[in-house]
Amino acid sequence: MNKRYVPPYVIFEVANVHAGNVNYLGRMIDAFSRVEYENKGIKFQIFSPDGIALPDFEWYPVYKELCFDRSVWKNMINETAKYGDAWVDIFDGYGAIVLQENIDHIVGIKLQASVLENHEIRSVLEQVEFGDRRLIINVSGLALDEVHAVYDYFSGIAENVILQIGYQSYPTKISNTGLQKIPVLHAAFPGVPLCMADHADANENFALEVPIYAAVLGCSYIEKHFCLDRKMAKYDGFSSLEPDQMRSLCASLKNASLASHGLFVSDDEKEYLGKSIQIPIARHAMNSGDLISKSDIIFRRTKQSGLSFREIQDIQNQKHLLAMSPAANASFHRENFRPANIAVIAACRMKSSRLQQKALLPIVGVPSVDRCLSQCLAIPAVHRVVLATSDLEADAVLRNHTLNGAVDFWQGEPDDVISRYLGACEHFNIDVVVRVTADCPLILPEIITYLLEQHFLSGADYTAARNAAVGTAGEIINVRALKKVRDYFGAAEYSEYMTWYFQNNPGHFKINLVQLPPSLARDYRMTLDYQEDLKMFNRLYEKLNNEKSFYSADEVFAVLDGNPEISKINGHLTLKYKTDKDLIETLNRETRMEAV
Repeated sequence: MNKRYVPPYVIFEVANVHAGNVNYLGRMIDAFSRVEYENKGIKFQIFSPDGIALPDFEWYPVYKELCFDRSVWKNMINETAKYGDAWVDIFDGYGAIVLQENIDHIVGIKLQASVLENHEIRSVLEQVEFGDRRLIINVSGLALDEVHAVYDYFSGIAENVILQIGYQSYPTKISNTGLQKIPVLHAAFPGVPLCMADHADANENFALEVPIYAAVLGCSYIEKHFCLDRKMAKYDGFSSLEPDQMRSLCASLKNASLASHGLFVSDDEKEYLGKSIQIPIARHAMNSGDLISKSDIIFRRTKQSGLSFREIQDIQNQKHLLAMSPAANASFHRENFRPANIAVIAACRMKSSRLQQKALLPIVGVPSVDRCLSQCLAIPAVHRVVLATSDLEADAVLRNHTLNGAVDFWQGEPDDVISRYLGACEHFNIDVVVRVTADCPLILPEIITYLLEQHFLSGADYTAARNAAVGTAGEIINVRALKKVRDYFGAAEYSEYMTWYFQNNPGHFKINLVQLPPSLARDYRMTLDYQEDLKMFNRLYEKLNNEKSFYSADEVFAVLDGNPEISKINGHLTLKYKTDKDLIETLNRETRMEAV
């Protein structure tokens, strides 16, 4: 709920406009009472001529004219208390005596910048029981370090100190108003209330504007000179507002403060936005198992309720996908989504010709396929790891490499890898596949985690890294996309090279090629295909702590970056699918789907 709104406190500054006329002062109090404003006070300047100046000072005769007996001030302060708060401006010991005599009817004290060092006044104020009374100290003309010094002193004797800016000239130039001090003082004195006391020419619009500016900038107190008739004022009339102007100012302060307070987003704002906002609408019919990307939606106003795009992304970032099939022009709802079942599927066969039975070759005593699967088990977001091989007898030996049952085992098509994957996906009810090959002993969990995040964030069908070290990453593929390849091609003859079926068909699939952050990107060769690769891995693992079940990117790259001779062992080798022109031409031809 909103707290009760309180507009800025307005201090009606009487100053010397009364010219020593007691009746005029009484009429001013009456005029003050007739300005309807809930948060206001009237302030009197109280002094004696001999307490404020020496006879040689040019204004000394005027001070004699303006001085009232203490009994007059007592009556005026008591009268004021009937209509609002009484404040006193103290200049000397005489004013301090009036303060002490009327303390029960005074809510606030003001000290001009010119008296802050007056130890006569300081010693009296130190004896005052301030309680919850407020103390305004004007800091005009003081540097910031000096402001800190006086604040430290006065906050030691009064609990509620207010810092005031603004000084009186005849008139004060607009360029000397000092609004720029407000944010500086807010930063230097957090939580301390600020007051603006401007002295602009009251005949100019600026005199009614500057308090509004100050209030919007954060001043919770506004002091303004006040008179009955500026033309008739003998003293201090130039910056004094007449009663109608004060009413206008108070009304404007209410409006300005109402316009700049409240909740960051109001209920009315929410209602307006709710009625007018364009929400995501399905551009076309979608299917269960899909992720939503920018290309899948249009934004329209509609009588339908629905999720915002940010809400859709938030849901997908939690690794959710569509559970039902929204029709074209339908909005999206939370019940449209369900958690995705994410699995790593590691393809592995025993048929390698270049490095025979490489899946079982030991790397510092541990079969390479076991190294790969241990890395995959360390990926936080996946629900299972599947070792997928063929149903041929020669590959049955891999059943012994499920790390004591931590890894699931699947046998399927020997050569159609996509069919083999889909068999595993249907059996284990998988929605999103992390495709890796078991000839990569050091799949790095951080890279897979990053790719999964980017996959769900973008709403892709297929995600891969542009700049990963060979053998450290995998590909993220929606099972729906795998089914689309199978439905189009039937048997996917070249699905050992699964990448091509997706990256060659951007018109059919939402492709998301990701640039890894520098901490995860290198140019090393970390796949097992030749004897040199095996030698490199053995040297690498000898440098790693061989007691761990898996290794992080930081650990692996720290060794390789710090020992360049290790990566040089196999750095000269190339990948067939990147260098064999005939194979590349065949793949480009045979994996491409007709444009839609």
